Amino acid sequence: MTEATGFSTTDAATKREVILEARDISRVFRVGSEEIRAVDHVSCRAHEGRLITLRGRSGSGKTTLLNQLGSLDRPDDGEVYFRGREVSRLRESELTRIRRHNFGFVFQSFALLPVLSAFENVELTMRIAGRSASDRASRTMEVLDMVGLAERAGHRPFELSGGEQQRVSIARSIANQPAVLIADEPTGELDSITGLEIMLLFRRIVDTEGLTIIMATHDPALSQFADESWLMEDGRLELAEGDLDIDIPELRQRIEFVED
Repeated sequence: MTEATGFSTTDAATKREVILEARDISRVFRVGSEEIRAVDHVSCRAHEGRLITLRGRSGSGKTTLLNQLGSLDRPDDGEVYFRGREVSRLRESELTRIRRHNFGFVFQSFALLPVLSAFENVELTMRIAGRSASDRASRTMEVLDMVGLAERAGHRPFELSGGEQQRVSIARSIANQPAVLIADEPTGELDSITGLEIMLLFRRIVDTEGLTIIMATHDPALSQFADESWLMEDGRLELAEGDLDIDIPELRQRIEFVED
């Protein structure tokens, strides 16, 4: 059994609540007579208020693991716990309720509705959750301002750049104030500078909103923004020590210089 809990062992980290936990989970797919063990006896813990990057090559099992942790799929073996409650064996209706109120999801494709404005795309997720009109309006503008797009609230996706569209999808994912944000290669379709801007945004969201972000990425440079880094290889999970040394304040200055 492989367990990853992050390479930080400080008291501040260990005293945080374990918000999401996988215990010896496996997920097997069968293609003809071949058995593919996409997740192979993985155990991991995510603490509240942490930014975690999940690295690995294409096909290493990152997306499958994220689907297990986000309760979008069920493990064949093992259990997944959210705030100490096993969720991997719940009825689908109960899982939907838990996801709707506790999880946000960001994907590589922005998945915005093209006929709706940025405001309407963000507001829709709160409408589905049953929040009041006044609450939806104020929260929508709050999260759009958080991602730097308050002045673009009335624009439709085709009027926004790729980076702006991803910012709208991030605003949408945090609108319902989830406890956990699952992000699957959210910078994969963005250029390197825009990808770094998204990571700075994730860092700020964790620090101000207090949620936990688990983000899959193929770029080791982005792990320097994270509190923890996990490495996926052939369905197994290991700790990934930082292999780059990046000065974050200097990086912000470089990004601001490029934007100017």
